[in-house]
Amino acid sequence: MAAADYWPRGAAWASVDPAAAGFDAARLGAAVDVGLADRSVDVLVLRGGRIVAERYAAGSGPEKTYQIASAAKSMISVLVGICIDQGRIKGIDQSASDFIPQWRGTPKAGITVRHLLSMTSGLDDRGLALRGIVGDQFEINAAAPVRAPPGARWAYQTAMFHLLYHVIERAAGEPFEAFATRNLTGPLGMKDTTWVTNTGQGAHGPVTNYYTASCSARDLARFGLFAQRGGRWAGRQLVSAGYLKRAISPSQDLNGAYGFLWWENARPGFGAAGAGGRAGLRFEGSPPDTFAALGAGGQAVMVVPSLDLVVIRQGQEPATETLLPSLLAAVCGAVRRGA
Repeated sequence: MAAADYWPRGAAWASVDPAAAGFDAARLGAAVDVGLADRSVDVLVLRGGRIVAERYAAGSGPEKTYQIASAAKSMISVLVGICIDQGRIKGIDQSASDFIPQWRGTPKAGITVRHLLSMTSGLDDRGLALRGIVGDQFEINAAAPVRAPPGARWAYQTAMFHLLYHVIERAAGEPFEAFATRNLTGPLGMKDTTWVTNTGQGAHGPVTNYYTASCSARDLARFGLFAQRGGRWAGRQLVSAGYLKRAISPSQDLNGAYGFLWWENARPGFGAAGAGGRAGLRFEGSPPDTFAALGAGGQAVMVVPSLDLVVIRQGQEPATETLLPSLLAAVCGAVRRGA
């Protein structure tokens, strides 16, 4: 079977010697060592779907899970795409007010699913809590005032992103976790993944507030491999390749580095700090088709389709500000020319 056809089955995951996978083994080993040393709990590299490097800090391991912060945004992007494929959402330009009834008949009715996916809703998220909400997250965040017309301003807004958990749940007509398990994490075999939530008190009783996910390195590697292969898993197309291609491409002209809740490397842009931060390519030194799910503290699923690579990093905030792009560039640089 060709390497490109390999899929991990159950708990079994084939590994391959770095040299046999086309790497300069010494350079790859050095890159992973440097990455792990910078406050990381794990670094994992796939090529051809097989594990070529997998390192863990003391006390960590293949089944140890960590919160992935905003890297979960990219999972939500995929779940929105699945809702569209299944006809539960009409398309990215459907008004979000179809799922957020408080917005109907107001200026917020102009906010579409696309705007929520691309961080261009124009809402004002200042003062909104991102964790530990004691009330109804959905009602609180939906009540955010309008700051700019939809599509006119790019701002990295996690509180506004949280609305998409509720959009998916309402579109699916079943609990969010059940839909996610049946359509994404279950088929991928992400057995160690759980959603990070709390219970708030709404006007009509207890409600579930959604924040992120906890995942193991191997679960994130499964998600990265699925994305690298255009939304396929073991011969099954879980989300349309067309949607995923749009999701990992520039989604608007305000920030060229951002797709639909994915970061990409095709055009220069800004990081989560927005226009106040440093502009440039998100992954200097890596191919332009690179895309990634990224979260606070340096949680990362970095994918390079042209090199058949997936690179995972989890841990605390790195001491080196450029650890992620440097790690990925070093892994890419370890691939032997023509291999």
